[in-house]
Amino acid sequence: MATMPNDLTPNPLAQYLRTVEIHLKLPSGGEWWEQGSIDMPISGELPILPMSTRDEITLNTPDALMNGQGVVDVIHSCVPCIKNAWFTPAMDVDAILIAIRIASYGEKMEYTSTCPKEDCANTDTFEIDLRQFLDMNIDLSLFKTPIEYKGMQIHLRPITFQTINLQNLDQYEQARMVSVINDSSLSEEQKQTRYYEIFKNMTRYTIGNIAGSISHIVTPDGVTVNNHIHIAEFVENAERKLFKALQEKLTQINEAMPQKRVNNTCSECGNEFEVPFTFDQSNFFEFAS
Repeated sequence: MATMPNDLTPNPLAQYLRTVEIHLKLPSGGEWWEQGSIDMPISGELPILPMSTRDEITLNTPDALMNGQGVVDVIHSCVPCIKNAWFTPAMDVDAILIAIRIASYGEKMEYTSTCPKEDCANTDTFEIDLRQFLDMNIDLSLFKTPIEYKGMQIHLRPITFQTINLQNLDQYEQARMVSVINDSSLSEEQKQTRYYEIFKNMTRYTIGNIAGSISHIVTPDGVTVNNHIHIAEFVENAERKLFKALQEKLTQINEAMPQKRVNNTCSECGNEFEVPFTFDQSNFFEFAS
């Protein structure tokens, strides 16, 4: 009669488990991660494992993608050096997921694009090398120049994946509420009340986005404030001049970020055009399935 191996028995299949496929240098260089959320190797490059069967199933679960937990779980599985992916700076999120896809399926990815020429509208299938998006240089200097305001120094930071995910959930909920209001039998007065609620939520979202982009504030007397609740309260009640300055600075930073774009040539009319490379976690990995 066969006996079951005990827990201490070495697994003879261990040598065939996942191994590191590529190494990734983060666009942020490892800055702006919360303490304890990442173990950065001395080399400055993160080892990337290919996805497991469990990871692929996770990425095909809509609820797990919607609330962000699925993406976090896959990052933890494929990038063991990352201990809390919720604190991933925004500029690193795409690079990490692209690296995971490369480690899992290779550098090439097929995608379709439609010719924008009015009398053509032909659809072609192209193949791109994803490594080009990992080689983009990001100017971090704008984050390192604080905003001066009434003797204070306001230091900025990239928002985190957690903030991005909460924003996406908020926007989805507001869009759903608008749809419900438009399709409902509510009176005009009731609709106005609901729209006002949506406006308040969007205002809260905007303030949260700005506050989440502040790393810390140094007061004129040298006190460093990094309590995010205090910072959010300060932003919400600050005068319009400061709020506008923060918005303009963040817009400047966003515009300085390299755009992921791909050059195409239509196979029918020969038209050359450029299209943005749309990165969507819900379909980015299904091309290889």
